[in-house]
Amino acid sequence: MPEETCDVVIIGAGPSGLSAARRLRKAGRSVIVLEARDRVGGRTWTDHIDGQMFELGGQWISPDQTALLALVDELGKETYPRYKDGDSVYIAPDGTRTVYSGEMFPVGESTQAEMERLIGLLDELAARIGPKAPWDAEDAAELDSISFHHWLRQQSEDELACENIGLFIAGGMLTKPATTFSALQAILMAASAGSFTNLVDDHFILDKRVVGGMQSVSVQMAEELGADTVRLQQPVRRIEWSETGVRVSTDELSVSAQSAIVAVPPNLYSRISYTPPLPRLQQIFHQHQSMGLVIKVHATYDTP
Repeated sequence: MPEETCDVVIIGAGPSGLSAARRLRKAGRSVIVLEARDRVGGRTWTDHIDGQMFELGGQWISPDQTALLALVDELGKETYPRYKDGDSVYIAPDGTRTVYSGEMFPVGESTQAEMERLIGLLDELAARIGPKAPWDAEDAAELDSISFHHWLRQQSEDELACENIGLFIAGGMLTKPATTFSALQAILMAASAGSFTNLVDDHFILDKRVVGGMQSVSVQMAEELGADTVRLQQPVRRIEWSETGVRVSTDELSVSAQSAIVAVPPNLYSRISYTPPLPRLQQIFHQHQSMGLVIKVHATYDTP
């Protein structure tokens, strides 16, 4: 099996892995990026069918994603705003469909007031706990031991208000039921966006798209790094690590380096064998962490 050496080996050629490789290269470090698929981009994937562009993966940039915005600008790529004009449609739990305009859902005044109170409470928690180390908060264990669904119902007896507030995180962000993640994770999501208010602000969240598709960001970085650096169809099977360095093995080659960066989704960590094994608590966390599920439907029209 061929053996190569570099300063840093990176597993995963998505935006994170390629961005790390790019920064390391600029710092004068030698880098090799190993990607399992036959393309770069990870969970961003832009396809073209009959001349139409389809974003099959992640596509949005929000104002709080300052690192991504800076990268897009540095690469010289252009963005365009999301279409926001027109009315919205609200479907109540009983299936009633209401067309409305404005920011707040078309619910009763008391429910609107309760939703605003819950948003204010979540804003306070997000500001106090912050995005960097939520586990250090004095009430972190308590908030992490209860689902967001049940936590909301501890704060309010208005079921519709709880249901609607839950949707902003469960349906809009994490794309899984509010019973499957903790209140602490919901607060972390809000803190990462700057506030819970930002998550419910239709003119803030998911604000822009990249001309040419989000995957083009990764494609451009990979082209800049070169094929000698970014190796496709090289699924990593094993990482051997110690205080003196790492050795990363695929089916076709072995790379020795001072350090390794694992830049793949957390649910894929367990597909790699580690020697020595990762800490037990970390393994348990990876085994139980769930990813959201999304179905995207695209429709094209001859005219706008």
